[in-house]
Amino acid sequence: MVKVGVIGHTGRLGKPLVEILKDHPNTEIIFTESRKEGSKGNLSDAELVFLSLPYGESEQYLSRLSPNQRVIDLSVDHRGKDGWVYGLPEMNKEEIKKAQRIANPGCYATSIILGLLPLKGRVSDVNVSSTSGISGAGEEVKPDDNFYVYKHGRQHPQIAEIEKSLGLENLLFVPQCIETSDRGIVSTVFATFRGKEDLLELYKDFYKSSVFVDIISGDIETKKVVETKNVVRTNKCSINISRYDDRIIVISAIDNLIKGGSGQAVQNFNLMCGFDEKTGLL
Repeated sequence: MVKVGVIGHTGRLGKPLVEILKDHPNTEIIFTESRKEGSKGNLSDAELVFLSLPYGESEQYLSRLSPNQRVIDLSVDHRGKDGWVYGLPEMNKEEIKKAQRIANPGCYATSIILGLLPLKGRVSDVNVSSTSGISGAGEEVKPDDNFYVYKHGRQHPQIAEIEKSLGLENLLFVPQCIETSDRGIVSTVFATFRGKEDLLELYKDFYKSSVFVDIISGDIETKKVVETKNVVRTNKCSINISRYDDRIIVISAIDNLIKGGSGQAVQNFNLMCGFDEKTGLL
């Protein structure tokens, strides 16, 4: 049994994280803290601490931890920083197993990187449009219909981790939110690829050992299409790829709060602690 602490347990990612950890057979939550509820328990007793905090707040809590306490930071604060392993298991599984400090990926980044990872180093002219429920923008569901675009072009902070992970430059990214939908992300990636392989088979082979990634044919007649209802409240990612001469379209879907946040954090926790990565998630 691993004793864990959760700082920010009442927040957007903290709530689903606690829900997963409570049902996890190998964890005991012995410390929680948030502005809303204060602290409960003894932080120094935690073997691993999850930080689920707003941008820029993680550092002040790290000073309260000992070097022996492992950390998973769900915020953007330590992505790409020295001493932190980027916590995308499908890309960095072996490094995660040995890590003391994990920087959990962003939700948009997770959907985009997983969509292109099998073709890393082989694509160019990459542009992405991603649509999310309102929780992807950190807000609450609204009663009236509205669909809006924000931080388009090269403004979004997750562009840096996407480009670093995939070896890309000059990515253009258009994130969009549907205010009447709570969760889920669909990312549509447009790119140039001049290889001759059967891309569906290439993707299936690349992800054959990835228990949370499903490659689907995109056959409308059999209803095998990418849709958020197949991934919401799961740690799954659905991916479809299609080719148009030397241009490709990759479509991926995840739950931004689970595979794009708390579920992926628990997947990383499992790998760090030597558990089956599916534990508590399937």
